Amino acid sequence: MTACTSYSQHNRQNYQMATVTQAQPVYRTIEIHKPRRVCEERQQMKRHADSAAPTIVGAIVGGVLGNTIARNSSNRGLGTAAGAVIGGAIGNDVGQKNGTDVMHHETVCYESGTDVEYQSVVDGYQVTYQLQGREYTTLMDRDPGPQMPVYVEPVNKR
Repeated sequence: MTACTSYSQHNRQNYQMATVTQAQPVYRTIEIHKPRRVCEERQQMKRHADSAAPTIVGAIVGGVLGNTIARNSSNRGLGTAAGAVIGGAIGNDVGQKNGTDVMHHETVCYESGTDVEYQSVVDGYQVTYQLQGREYTTLMDRDPGPQMPVYVEPVNKR
């Protein structure tokens, strides 16, 4: 008699139910690669204007100047607006140059290489079962439960 656990390959009448006495998981170890995230605290010196006054004064002076230049033009409003923007930018630059240095802290994160974790996973089951008073062992992809069908090769009678 030959025992085999492939239920779908053979005629169902040649199957017998075997009693499972033990089903032990078989483990394998897998590697999991995860990107390593590194964060650093960085310091950077930045100059800040002591007040908004230079920007405001620059915008007013620039607006007046733009209005004066474009007085006889149909684009007088555009000249005023352009002068205010340019004057404000110049005033801001002057304010920055005369401002105070301030230390800023910022956290910068980036990926640097990988970390490897090892994990055990179930790869199958070593199943021990009894059939017709004999004990057999086989490897299966799942736990069969308390009983399982086993193909029994018919004996050829001559």
